[in-house]
This record gives sequence, C-alpha cells and structure tokens, in this order.
Amino acid sequence: MGFRRAIRHCYVTVNPVKGISRFKEAGQRIAWLNAGEEAAIVEALPAHLRALFTVSVNTGLRWSEQIELRWADVDILVDVITVRRSKNGHRRYIPTNSVVRSALVDLASCRQRRNDGEVPVFPCVHKQADKFFPRAVERAQEALRAAEKDLARLDGYTWHCNRHTFASRLVMAGVDIRTVQELGGWRTLSQVQRYAHLGSEHLHAAVERLVVTPAQPESRRKSEEPGLARVS
Repeated sequence: MGFRRAIRHCYVTVNPVKGISRFKEAGQRIAWLNAGEEAAIVEALPAHLRALFTVSVNTGLRWSEQIELRWADVDILVDVITVRRSKNGHRRYIPTNSVVRSALVDLASCRQRRNDGEVPVFPCVHKQADKFFPRAVERAQEALRAAEKDLARLDGYTWHCNRHTFASRLVMAGVDIRTVQELGGWRTLSQVQRYAHLGSEHLHAAVERLVVTPAQPESRRKSEEPGLARVS
C-alpha cells in the first residue's frame, strides 16, 4: 500500500521517505523477438488476436494507443495511422509497412458499420494484455521447447516488450536513433539510446567510411588505361 493511501486512510500520519531521491536502477534487459519467436507467439494466440499482435510489433503502438484506435484514424491509401493523443499528450502519425497494411486490409474486409469511423479497429474484450498474453507466451515457449530451440529469451516477455522489438529491429536495420524516437513516440532521446548497441555492425560500417583508399600511382593508372601498351 502506498504511503499516500495509508495517510488518507489514517494508518500513518507522515511519509518517512518523503524527500528522498528515487534510486536509479541499472539498465534492464531489453527483451525483443527474432522471427522464430514472433511466429511462435502468433501461432499461440487465438486467431482473432493475431492481427492485434502483428500490428503492435510492426508499429510500436502502446497498448492504450492501439485499443483506442478507430477506423477514422487509419488511412490505408497513404499508409498512415494517426494517434489522436499519445501518452505524451501529442498527436502523432505512424507510417505503416506492408505487413501492417495487409493486416488492416483483412480487418477492414470484416468490418461492421463501414460508414462509422468511430468503430474500433481492434475490438478486444480484454482491457489489458496481461489477461491473455502471458499464457500465449507460455504456449510459445512450449512449442519452442518441443522444437529443441532456445526459449529463454521469452522469459518475462510482456506486451509492452513489443515496443522493444519494434525499436530493436529498426536499429539493427540501420535506422538512426532520432528516427526511431519519432516513430515510437518516445519523449526523450535517452529513452531510445539503450537500443543503440544493437546497431554495432551499422556503426562499424559508418566509421569505415572515414577510411580513404590510397590513390594509385600515376604511372600505374596510365599503364592500365585502355589502348596503352606496356613497354618492357
């Protein structure tokens, strides 16, 4: 029970830790999915929840943003999703890739009340993902175990980790950190910096561009020009 609530209910009269700075925890493990793990979770989910999961992984939408999404917020023609009010209180626009586009087209084909733009894109009986997702992760782990594949990376994997998967894949694909920040709607760049180490190969390739190839000697260039015969 929090001290504010305890004071409100007269269990205590003062918060003994008031004024003490919060302890800064060390960086936690970034949980993200590879293609095999993603496929295992998709297979473990009920069919009506698979599009919800796939769009989450490919857009980085927060659970609240995704559940509140309405068809008026989706423009399939220009491949953009509008988040009317993000966690940070701002409107933002999310470009969609071909995987998301395909999922949205499939959902639109089954859409009820087609002229009503306020119909939810993802009708879901669950108010929170923890009502169904942990069990799907367990089933995915069981399937990976049966296939004699590593399942440890799914330990502690939650729906929010889909945002980690989204950001990690972008970084590993060579997308710069500031673009990842904008796509994911993170308020500060420091929130995204923790993914930077995943793009080490991309960073090595970047600094390699500083290497200048030595110019060939003038005599060698002339001897290799077409039509010039070497004189022995």
